Amino acid sequence: MSDNDLHIEYESVEQLKDEFNKYMSNTETVEKAANYLFESLVDETILGLVFEIHHAFKTGSNVAVEGEPEDCKKFIIVDLPEHDVFGSTTTKKALDCSCPNCDRLVSASRFAPHLEKCMGMGRNSSRIASRRIANRDGGNNYFGSALSDDEDDADWSGEKRKKKMPPIKTNGNKKNGKSS
Repeated sequence: MSDNDLHIEYESVEQLKDEFNKYMSNTETVEKAANYLFESLVDETILGLVFEIHHAFKTGSNVAVEGEPEDCKKFIIVDLPEHDVFGSTTTKKALDCSCPNCDRLVSASRFAPHLEKCMGMGRNSSRIASRRIANRDGGNNYFGSALSDDEDDADWSGEKRKKKMPPIKTNGNKKNGKSS
């Protein structure tokens, strides 16, 4: 059969109905038409499913549909000191970082300020440089202190600097601590 045989134009609806009745009256043509229709529907369904599965595997969306494979072992409750029920440690470890300039261990929370001072950067770098020059030139320290740069650095010595509390001002009444 050629493409011209498949495409037939009828002049009227009546002519189309007559042709349809002629084919439907013959049992052999009805069987061929039913088989052709059934095979076409099955082919389209299978082909659509195959394309859908292929697309899912190519794009990776099959994992969303199928889900991740389950873990073989059942959920285990851990009963160890300093661990939660899932086995994670509950204690926080202080992280120390090694300074690339002076090779000292500095706590992670103080690493950036330490590195800034150690490399001579930041707003105090000119003062520190002046102090180093003064110490090198024979003790003419402009700041009146003979401390080296390392001794007054709170993050290196491990000491915390204390905040100075301003004195409490009172006006002489009992509420503020003084009696009249």
